[in-house]
Amino acid sequence: MIPKRSFYFLRHGQTDWNLEGRYQGHSDIPLNATGIAQAHAAAECLTNVPIDRIVASPLIRAIATAAIVAEKLQKPIHIDRGLMERNFGSFDGLVIHDVKAQHGLRPDQSSRDVLPQDADPFHEILDRIPPVVGKWMISHPNELLLFVGHGGVFDAIHHHLLAPQAGRESSHAIPYLASPTAHGWELSPLSARDAPHGAHSGEVGRGTKSDRPL
Repeated sequence: MIPKRSFYFLRHGQTDWNLEGRYQGHSDIPLNATGIAQAHAAAECLTNVPIDRIVASPLIRAIATAAIVAEKLQKPIHIDRGLMERNFGSFDGLVIHDVKAQHGLRPDQSSRDVLPQDADPFHEILDRIPPVVGKWMISHPNELLLFVGHGGVFDAIHHHLLAPQAGRESSHAIPYLASPTAHGWELSPLSARDAPHGAHSGEVGRGTKSDRPL
């Protein structure tokens, strides 16, 4: 479904709802000051990466992150609604820790089995994302693409290429390189030491296919 060709993924920078630990879903929450700084750091990290085109979720936190990177790299942005986050329905805005406690879940357990009726089924984003990524890669076969989206989008990419995420989420605004190998795929974070000027704060080391994002 996803062609065996390298691409990059970048989760949006931090928002106040991320900081407060709230379900965000389709709520259009802007980047906070930290998130803006994270997006600029990601742009610096990607300065020498030969990205040709950026494809972003339409939610403002993703568009703003993509715009900062696009300005630095001088590359075009395309918007694709298929890259939106999971829809958590009436859970949007609620504190995740509180919801889990109310349903007898540990903080490290997924809330997939207690989602409200107006939320999308948990598997919806896992089914939706690979065809969207594949569509853009097939339509631009000679280009290196950067997809800018959300934690749920990274979950779906990780699930499709490697395995389920095991309850941990991707870091904000750290670029990941998805690259094919002889035996499958690797998802490797681009860290400060990989950046041309050491510009990325909060260093994450280059990983292998068995790594989980921090």
